[in-house]
Amino acid sequence: MADRAEAFNPAPLLLDTVLSAAWLGRALGGAGDPMDVRAVHIVDQFGPSCTKVRMELEFGPSAPPGLHSAYCLKGFFGDPGIGYLKSGVQLTESAFYRNCAPTLSMRLAECVHAGSDEATGAGVLLMKDLITAGARFLTALEPYSARQAESSLDQLARLHAASWGDAALAKWPWVRSKAKELTRYQVVPAARVTELMRGERGKPLPEAIRDGARIYAALGRIAERDTTLPHCLIHGDAHAGNMFENADGCGIVDWQLLQRGHWSLDVAYHVAAALTVEDRRTHEQDLLRLYLDRLAAHGVTPPAWDDAWDRYRESLAYGMFLWAITIRVDPPVIMEFNRRLGTAVADHDSFGRLGV
Repeated sequence: MADRAEAFNPAPLLLDTVLSAAWLGRALGGAGDPMDVRAVHIVDQFGPSCTKVRMELEFGPSAPPGLHSAYCLKGFFGDPGIGYLKSGVQLTESAFYRNCAPTLSMRLAECVHAGSDEATGAGVLLMKDLITAGARFLTALEPYSARQAESSLDQLARLHAASWGDAALAKWPWVRSKAKELTRYQVVPAARVTELMRGERGKPLPEAIRDGARIYAALGRIAERDTTLPHCLIHGDAHAGNMFENADGCGIVDWQLLQRGHWSLDVAYHVAAALTVEDRRTHEQDLLRLYLDRLAAHGVTPPAWDDAWDRYRESLAYGMFLWAITIRVDPPVIMEFNRRLGTAVADHDSFGRLGV
């Protein structure tokens, strides 16, 4: 039994391996004996970078009766996916599902295996399939209402409240602040960001904010600002495409950018990216007030309104940065997020408020 456990790779690099009945049986068995998986029926597969595979499993006679059979598998496999492993995002997401998710009162995918391999940076998630359970995944470009934003902001408030302050964050020392890292490493250099923003993605925006050096400088000021502000766990990429909806409300997926930071990075990014420009202008103050109320309901003394509103308006620059540097996403999504987030930055003079 010990030899068999030691031989199991929790996060293989080959998709064929993780889709095999043998590997899936071991993943479902956990620390116990492998489940008797006899057949794997692929329902759907998405790519091209991060691979997601929906499947139905067929169990043999030795498996316990009534086992859940519909799953979704997620990981980076093959080229170009393997290149993403160096970033550590899959190690982060696997660790979130192992260590953080069980402590949170959020609507999340139920993850039955969150394997990782520190040597390769690989992480493989096996989750109960949300679609089969009646959930609907939202998209970046479909309408997102203020009512939906109320539900998703409650989910963010639950995450933030459960991890508010240094004492709570001490449980997860492996979660890092990332704003400063993003400015330091410049995966997309500032000159290239300027080139991108001078192109199609920046056309709807004022000329003054279409400058890569200024976009990087704004994020740098946020990183400096946040060293003096309270931290909590933040999702880091809370646009509508990372939301699902079921009969109970909205839930959140895709925890690759999990980080410690100021709550306003999540809230400003979510409101400005998920809502249309017109709806964001109409509802953002009410939605921020609702978020602060939900923080209080989940046990945290919320910041005063004036301070919260100031931090919200500054933090819009974080979301704009993420989409100004984005390349490997469908162009219509890139264009719309740059328009929404860039317009919010212009509406609130976020760069000026940050002193850049």
